[in-house]
Amino acid sequence: MLKASGQAARILIVDDDQDMLHLISLRLSAAGYQVSAAESGEAALLSFREQRPQMVITDLRMEKMDGLALFDHLQAEAPTLPVIILTAHGTIPDAVAATRRGVFSFLTKPFDGQELLRRVTDAIRLSPALDTANWRAALITVSIRMEELLRQARRVAEENRTTLLIGPAGAGKTTLARAIHLAGPRAGQPFVSLSCTDYPATELEEILNPNNPQGACAQAEGGVLYLQDIGALSHIAQGRLFSLLLAQLQGDDPLHRLESSARQPNSANVQVIGASPRRLDSSMAEGRFRSELYYLLSRTLLHVPPLSERCEDIPVLAAHFLASAAPGKTLAPAAMLALEEGSWPGNVRQLKNIIEQVATGNLTELIPETTVRRAMRDFDDDSLIALDDARRDFERDYLIRLLQNTAGNVSQAARIAQRNRTEFYKLLARHALDPVNFKQRFK
Repeated sequence: MLKASGQAARILIVDDDQDMLHLISLRLSAAGYQVSAAESGEAALLSFREQRPQMVITDLRMEKMDGLALFDHLQAEAPTLPVIILTAHGTIPDAVAATRRGVFSFLTKPFDGQELLRRVTDAIRLSPALDTANWRAALITVSIRMEELLRQARRVAEENRTTLLIGPAGAGKTTLARAIHLAGPRAGQPFVSLSCTDYPATELEEILNPNNPQGACAQAEGGVLYLQDIGALSHIAQGRLFSLLLAQLQGDDPLHRLESSARQPNSANVQVIGASPRRLDSSMAEGRFRSELYYLLSRTLLHVPPLSERCEDIPVLAAHFLASAAPGKTLAPAAMLALEEGSWPGNVRQLKNIIEQVATGNLTELIPETTVRRAMRDFDDDSLIALDDARRDFERDYLIRLLQNTAGNVSQAARIAQRNRTEFYKLLARHALDPVNFKQRFK
């Protein structure tokens, strides 16, 4: 019997035959598992959402919602949850159809008790329990979707996988990356975070050189290298990263390890986690991001949902941020309702900022609805800027990217922008940008 964090694994059993339900419950309880039971698919869904078991065993033939329909609902909410289906009417076509849809295992009644326990053991091994250990302490959630994401993240950490995180700004990608670092065997080793938009292209290319003794790979040796906004990498930097991941992939091949015990060129002992605020499909289609690099990065792809898709987390996050910012203060019920009704384009980061703002700006211990709504309205007003301001911001961002990609070479940048040098210098002056700051600084 497998345990996680000192607790027995949790199993949900579903069967409309009470005798069978009782028999399986007794057998698994005797084996040391925590067992809950449901007599229908509908009841099973409610139980799953409340108890979050590590696996489900369900009968195939049930009234209203059968085992496969239940599996479809469970898979939509928790794609990695193992499900074993039991049936007295099992046929080979049923088993093939079930396993093709992702069912973990298929057993025909009457089944051998020891065989059931063996398959349960295998399923639990693939579905470790989520706990409240330090690795996930910074991720405050009651969301089923987030719990499933954390389940996947823990497996990424334990199996040392290269991973790509996709999610909007402020949703918590960096927090999740740090949790992956803490959850795995690299927890005691460095966590190096690198924003791909903070350096000129040529400098990033050198920083990401796996053979550079002062580069990011050397700094992250044995630990995690986290690359934010990975879509901003130049083609050369993408090539450096691809070589690193390819060398690691080859190093995992037993035959490759037998051929040479020496470290291969372009290799480094780091776990790479990339992050992007959006999918990279259009970047690949336009040739701005190498598809072969994407396929290596996205062998495990984790989607971090926006706060608007995990609204049940708003009250617990708000309470957590308020307790940190101003212990003793509370939100009025109407103020909490206002938060729950918000759209949150800035996601968790925006919620945190607003809570800190109202906590420090309110003199009474009870924060009223009017204070919260005013802070939310101010943020919405700030997020909508005039067209001229938006055009100016775009122009400045474009110039920064241009100088990054040309390492401050004004002639080359002006040529790409299709402007003469005099006009280009005027553009730079308008935005207080000095090409010298974008020259290669890395030594």
